[in-house]
Amino acid sequence: MPLIPERVRRWPRPWRVALFSLLALYALYLLAGNVFLNTPLFDAVTNRKPEKFTLETGPSLTLMPGHAFVWNIRIRGQANHTVYIFRADRASAWISLVHLFKREVRIPSIDATGVESEIERVEKAIPPPPRGDRGWNIRLDAIHSDSIRSGRFGKLLIVGQGHGTVGFQKQTKGGPSELFDSTAGFEQATISYDGMTLLDEAHIASRFHYPRHYRDEAPGLRKLGITFAELQMDGRSQAINIDTSGPHVKVGSMPAEARLNATLTMDRGLLQPGSRLVWRVPVHAGVHAPDRGLLSLQLDVAQDIRIQARLPRDPDTGSELDADLRVSGRRIPFEAPAELLPRLSGQVKGAWRFDSLNWIADLFVRKPWFRLDGGGLLQGDLKIVDGALAPGSRVDVPKVVAVSEVAGVRMQGEASAVGRIVEDAPPQAELQVAIPQFRAAPVDAPKTVLFDGKAMALTLRGDARLQQLRDGMRARLRFRDARVPDLTAYNRYVGGNNVRLLGGTGLLSGDVELDTSGRVGQGRADLRGRGARMQVAGMALSGDAQVQARLQRADLDNRQFDLGGSTVTLRNIQVDGAGDANWWGEVALRSGHIDAAAPYEVTAQADLRLRDAGPVLGVFAQRSDYPRWVLGLLDSGEVQATGQLRWRRDHLALDDLKAENDRLSLRARLDMAKAGKRGDLYVRWGVFGAGIELDGEQRSWHLKGAREWYDGRPRILPASPPQP
Repeated sequence: MPLIPERVRRWPRPWRVALFSLLALYALYLLAGNVFLNTPLFDAVTNRKPEKFTLETGPSLTLMPGHAFVWNIRIRGQANHTVYIFRADRASAWISLVHLFKREVRIPSIDATGVESEIERVEKAIPPPPRGDRGWNIRLDAIHSDSIRSGRFGKLLIVGQGHGTVGFQKQTKGGPSELFDSTAGFEQATISYDGMTLLDEAHIASRFHYPRHYRDEAPGLRKLGITFAELQMDGRSQAINIDTSGPHVKVGSMPAEARLNATLTMDRGLLQPGSRLVWRVPVHAGVHAPDRGLLSLQLDVAQDIRIQARLPRDPDTGSELDADLRVSGRRIPFEAPAELLPRLSGQVKGAWRFDSLNWIADLFVRKPWFRLDGGGLLQGDLKIVDGALAPGSRVDVPKVVAVSEVAGVRMQGEASAVGRIVEDAPPQAELQVAIPQFRAAPVDAPKTVLFDGKAMALTLRGDARLQQLRDGMRARLRFRDARVPDLTAYNRYVGGNNVRLLGGTGLLSGDVELDTSGRVGQGRADLRGRGARMQVAGMALSGDAQVQARLQRADLDNRQFDLGGSTVTLRNIQVDGAGDANWWGEVALRSGHIDAAAPYEVTAQADLRLRDAGPVLGVFAQRSDYPRWVLGLLDSGEVQATGQLRWRRDHLALDDLKAENDRLSLRARLDMAKAGKRGDLYVRWGVFGAGIELDGEQRSWHLKGAREWYDGRPRILPASPPQP
């Protein structure tokens, strides 16, 4: 049988040449086209910027110019923070070859089967190119599939029998893009969020498009503000399971016979009148998730957006909910959802028995310095006007355990809490926590009792506008005459061996103000010690003490505290167990600073009033070591003094100690560390003067030129700046 039919051989020669030429070209195309699609040449052309776009394919076949069949397709692309991935078992596509000469890749149709898609946000961004009009135009008129298996958008996953047609065009190198009128839908779909099933047996139908625009005109979520979208959804709702029996709350779902029905239309960021959503979802919540009833949620759109929620009263737990809220206008601020709050008005009434009420504290504070432990019945009636809680709103928590952790001290006790709105400009939200009995201990030593007492009050107060609720919140913590059973518990804060508390009891009162992060703004603490025994610089002291700490400013994050204005008063003091017990002294801090970060350090400048200078002289020498004229000054009367102090762990330094009265003039500096103590003392009475150089247990006396000797000695601390 001849290879060329007789009929063709009768054609004129030019025709036969043309036919054979066409056949040769077609054979060449088949060879070149299929070699190109199935070798690394194709990857080299399509994946020139793999960080932005990659196309992976399995076997491919082209039989006609501009048309191809491709199997096992995977496309991955990234624009800014958004990553999109598409997979398909097979696709066939036509490409317009003519448009390639116009710098345009136009694909009139793509038909795909077995499609899966994923869209998610990643931290590492690929910055988009600046606006431009020089790139190639990519136009896909219709990507169609009748076998979409799944679509994932972040943690939201839709699996079912899907179908859709999508078309778009995009100019590369910063050019404009447009989404053509597109549709997508699912039958018998299952919708889940982060692994928890929300709906099953669902029907979904959607339509969407947005106009031609440059990226900088509507980047990111702002693109939703220029999008038209319709959504119809009907499905069987799963019950929500919230189990609080374990150490962590477990949220899940279980089959139920409730439904969600929605018909929503949005045009350029505005929900359209007639949009409606009704969701009836069974709720199981609490320890082992008991049944709480059927929660009905309804959204209706007219000129405003109305949201209603109903939960019938449960006679066993007392739980119920009745909410009717209205959002003025129909615009949805996708970029900043909190902007909905100033547009919100309505009323929420209800009661709910919670196994944990700590979330209430989360509404008021940013860091976990305050919490409510345990559960109870929460009853509330909240009135909201233009995004602010209005007077008449109230929340009651009859019984709970309140825990506060401030500056390393944990205070806790059974409490009741009442929240209300106080009329002001603007109105103030106030949560009052009453703690009839409380106990305080170091956070790292919970069995050590620092103090315990009655009638602690914690008040949190701030702007009642929902958007600003936590921003300007202030807290005030107050208690009075708490019992301090053993002053030695405070040695952990004193530190070192130069100052040690040896015993005694006391009463402590406190009043501090904090911000929402638990940083102390200002406050005071008054400690009145009875029968206090302590050791200071090797001397044993006993008597009564009162510390009135005034906190001007605190930064708990950096552990910095200003204590200017604080005072220490000593009464009925006996030194080294000898003599009468009627010595007294007063210390007032002109400035004081605690740096509690490593290394721990206290610096202060103080004014002192002392009954006499006996204890100061006793630090440098025994009474019997002083000249007789000095002994006559030990009881010389009240002394006014000033000094500079630096206190580190196991290291106490004093400088510029100056004491004066009608008979006595005294100058001293002292450095006490683990290795021992050293220092200089100058004391004068009239024309008599004496100096002592102290080095451990060694003392050197300087009687001639004592003042010049003292002034020539090196300082222990840097000179303090002059006070304003």
